[in-house]
Amino acid sequence: MTKQRVFIFIGNSGCGKGTQAALLREKMEEQGMDILRLELGGQFREFWTKSGYTAERSAELANSGSLQPEFLAIHIWSHMLLDFFNGSKHLVADGVGRRIREAKVLDGALRFYGIESPTVIYLDLPRELAKERMIARGRGVDDTAAAIEERLDWFDKEVLRTIDFLENEEYYQFLKIDASRSIEEIHTEIMERVNL
Repeated sequence: MTKQRVFIFIGNSGCGKGTQAALLREKMEEQGMDILRLELGGQFREFWTKSGYTAERSAELANSGSLQPEFLAIHIWSHMLLDFFNGSKHLVADGVGRRIREAKVLDGALRFYGIESPTVIYLDLPRELAKERMIARGRGVDDTAAAIEERLDWFDKEVLRTIDFLENEEYYQFLKIDASRSIEEIHTEIMERVNL
């Protein structure tokens, strides 16, 4: 069994997953830890620059504000594991495994690699505060009022089921973090609770 540290960030849009994942990676790298970052947003953006029917269809979905299909998300992050995971890297995942079927595929992959006790960091943010943050950042088509409501509804319908699965599966160390506070306060609590 390997002793790799695995951190899976999950939470509502606007909760600061990307920021906190980046801060954690930075601290891990300062300690000389070799990190494989599983972050779907950047990987999808790179995928959309490629030619081909699938990349074009995926880009069309993104431009219309629609969700990417599970098979494509799984394809992208699983190929990152296949290509770059060498058994000694630590993993930091952001935006991976948000839907229940995808989470179960990720669960199977981690068990396949012999990962012990992956840590789930659930950044819990009330819906109204998530809405305020998304309106404030204003990312065009992604953050219109209608798109925000749709994404928050999707979180309540789909992602909360995944969070429930991760919290109740004994394989995981599950940390629920209050994401309504400052970036610094959240980061400090995460570092204390993950013992880094």
